[in-house]
Amino acid sequence: MHKRLDSLTGLRWWAAFGVFAYHMANLAPLRHQSLLNVGYTGVSFFFVLSGFVLTWSATPSTGIRQFWWRRFARIWPAHLVALIPCLFVFYSFFTPPDDQSWVKQFSLPVIALSIILLQGFSTQPAVLFSGNPAAWTLSCEAFFYFLHPLVNPSRTMKKKASSALLTSAVGVGVVMCLLRASGVMISPPLERLWEFFLGMALAHLLRAGVRFHLPAWSTYVMISGVIAFYWLLNSRYHDQSGPFISSLRTFTPVILALAYTVMIGICASADIEGHYSPLRHRFLVTGGEWSYAFYLVHATVLYSFKNFTGLIPWGVWTIPVWCVVFIIALAAAGGLHLLIEKPLERRLRRWGDSHLSPKAF
Repeated sequence: MHKRLDSLTGLRWWAAFGVFAYHMANLAPLRHQSLLNVGYTGVSFFFVLSGFVLTWSATPSTGIRQFWWRRFARIWPAHLVALIPCLFVFYSFFTPPDDQSWVKQFSLPVIALSIILLQGFSTQPAVLFSGNPAAWTLSCEAFFYFLHPLVNPSRTMKKKASSALLTSAVGVGVVMCLLRASGVMISPPLERLWEFFLGMALAHLLRAGVRFHLPAWSTYVMISGVIAFYWLLNSRYHDQSGPFISSLRTFTPVILALAYTVMIGICASADIEGHYSPLRHRFLVTGGEWSYAFYLVHATVLYSFKNFTGLIPWGVWTIPVWCVVFIIALAAAGGLHLLIEKPLERRLRRWGDSHLSPKAF
C-alpha cells in the first residue's frame, strides 16, 4: 500500500495554483476573473486529499504518538517560518490604515492562537484569519491529524463498510450545507471534517480493490467541468433566486467535494495500475511538492504588493503583475521548501522515529 502516487502530487499543484488565482482578484483582477473563483474550493480538495493520503499510507507499525509527531514535523516548522513576515504585512502596532482593511491591530493572544494552530476554532474573522490568513486551513488539518489515528481502523475496511462511510460523510456534508444556509456558524475544523472522512472512505475503497477505470487525462476534463459549473452557477446571466439554482448553490460544497473525490480516485487508480498519467510530469510533481510552501507564502507576497499599489484594475499592468507576484511567490516557496520544510521534517522525523515509535518503549 506504499506505492508512490505522483499523479496526486501533480494534482495538488493545480489546487494550490487555483487558490492563488482566486486570491489574485484582491490585487489585480482579470477581465474574466469570475472564471477563477472556483479556486476558492481548492481547500476542499486538500481536505479530501489529506484524508485519502493519510489513510492510504497508514501502517499498523506506526504508533499514535509517532504519527502525531510526523504530522507536526510535516507542517509546523514551515508554518512558523512563513508566519514571521505575515506579522509585518498583515499587522500594525499602531492604528491600522482605513484604506488597508487586511491590516489588523497586533494582538499577542490572537497571534499565539495562530502559532499553535487553534485559530480555526473561532468564527470571528479577526481570529480565524489571524497570523498567516491562509493558515486557517492548517488549523483544520491539525485537528484532522489528531483524530485520524484514533478513528482510522487498523485493518482495511471492506467495500460495504467503506461505502457506508462515504455515504455517511456525504450525508454530514449535506447537513452542514443546510446549517450554513440557515445562518448557523460552525467552526471550520468541525464544519469541514466530513471532507476529510470522504478522503478516508475513498482510500479504504481503493485498498479494498476498487479502481476508477478512466484515463488520468480525464481529470483535466473534470477540472474544466468544475470551472464551468461554478462559473455558470454564479453567473449573472440567469435568475439567481430560482429554486433550482438556489438548491445547487446550497449544496455546491458537496457536489465539488464529490468531484474532487472522483479526481483523486482516477489519478490514484492510474498510478496504482501503472497507467499513463500527464499529472506525473516532473514539473507538476515538483510543483506539488512545493505546493504547501507556495500556499503558505502566496498571500503574504500578494498583500506585500497591495500595501504599496492598492487594487490594480484590469489594464495593461494586470498580466505583468500576475507574473511578477507568481514568480516571487514560487521562488519564496522553493526556498521555504528546500531550506526549511524538508530538512527540518527529516530531522524531526528521525528523532521521532527513534524516540516515539512503539519499538522505542
